[in-house]
Amino acid sequence: MDFPRAALYAERIGNERVMKTAQHLDVAILGAGTAGLSAQREVARHTDKYRVIDPGPLGTACARAACMPSKALIEVAGLCHGIRHAPRGLDATRLDVDTADVMRHVRALRDRFVDGVLAGMRDWQDTHYIRGRAQFIDPQTLDVNGARLTAERVIVATGSAPGLPEPWTRFRDHLLDSDRIFELRELPGSLAVIGLGPVGIELAQALQRLGTAVTGVDPGRNVGGLTDPAVQECAIDAFSRSMTLHFAAAEIEHADDHGVRISADGATVQAETALVATGRPPAIDGLGLDRLGVPLNDRGLPEFDAHTLQVGDLPVFIAGDANGSRPLLHEAADEGRIAAWNALRDEPTCFERRTPLAITFTAPNIARVGARFAELDDGTADFVTGAARFEGQGRARMMGVTTGLMHVYAAREDGRVLGAELFAPAGEHLAHLLAWAISAGMSVHELMRMPYYHPVLEEALRTAVRDAAKRTDGPADAAESMRCRDYPVH
Repeated sequence: MDFPRAALYAERIGNERVMKTAQHLDVAILGAGTAGLSAQREVARHTDKYRVIDPGPLGTACARAACMPSKALIEVAGLCHGIRHAPRGLDATRLDVDTADVMRHVRALRDRFVDGVLAGMRDWQDTHYIRGRAQFIDPQTLDVNGARLTAERVIVATGSAPGLPEPWTRFRDHLLDSDRIFELRELPGSLAVIGLGPVGIELAQALQRLGTAVTGVDPGRNVGGLTDPAVQECAIDAFSRSMTLHFAAAEIEHADDHGVRISADGATVQAETALVATGRPPAIDGLGLDRLGVPLNDRGLPEFDAHTLQVGDLPVFIAGDANGSRPLLHEAADEGRIAAWNALRDEPTCFERRTPLAITFTAPNIARVGARFAELDDGTADFVTGAARFEGQGRARMMGVTTGLMHVYAAREDGRVLGAELFAPAGEHLAHLLAWAISAGMSVHELMRMPYYHPVLEEALRTAVRDAAKRTDGPADAAESMRCRDYPVH
């Protein structure tokens, strides 16, 4: 977002005014993303001696370049796909897609979401926000725009940024990342997507549905974050029907204004441009974390307590994407509040974290809930797997969904639900039901006693938990599970 000269001048004067009143703070919050804004709300309830420091642009990465614009694009792509694959009796063969207008629509929605975030900052921005970059001098001293501030506590909530492997930096101007793709005036005719994690596969499928010829390249098979081999293969088979996939390390050999050339295990990929979606590492460059006096790992991050978010025994807390632990919006919001709560107290409090829940908005959806297959399959857990496929599921067939697989993991001894991985229609909703069940400590036997309407996709969840229940050491059939508890059965 560009600022005209008069606005920049006014902002500089405002910065100077805010800096003058910020010589010593109770709390300094580095970053105005989701975690930083969550921290600000908690801190502002207890003290006025705080500042939020961020170089901009404001509006959170979620609203500007991640969750919201990507889902806006995915919704349009899904409508386009649905029209083109309408059932018999509906003639939708003549569908024209104006990708330039599609991108204008996505940006218009994006800007509304950003405006909503900015409106939430209005009450305190002029008095408590400093536009600039902060750098640690020591754990309680910061250099901000050349001036020094001290703070009793510091919260690092600087978020993440798209990563670009060092060998490819020379091609930077000819490549797209998950931020820059939404600035395209129109969509390319062909695109190589390097990295098929949640961001890469979402955007790959969306652009393919809008008419771009997509080739995906990834060294692993954990598409969308999946770790269960059977669910992985189901997803890969489905995506391979509409785009070319190479599971090998990519090497960009050439890139200019005329296109890119990529090699992947002997295959050559030519495309108009490439989207590099190899991850969003924590945005910590230039923060001076090496001046905290604690060891840093190979990613340049200090060790921190996952339940308090405190760095060692320092008056420093690290929250949200900046710590690289759970890079999801709802987790960042939680962590911002946890960090702020502990920054305001002499002794930190350990907080129990929510059940892990991650959703990739492809069609069908990809989701991971609770313990991942890879965590359970390390030999330390005695678990069973219940499966449900969607090819023959009544509601799925009505919807035209021809593939899908859900695996639910349960403890063998008592049937307690441990986790799930799925590639399923309406998977975002099924995943929430499973996350709530895990949070409540429910077993697959208890889930079998829940009501399931007909015909709905949730019937596939019943199929999966019934399959798991048969494999546990607990009561095996639904009749036993549903036996009346108040009266004896004769």
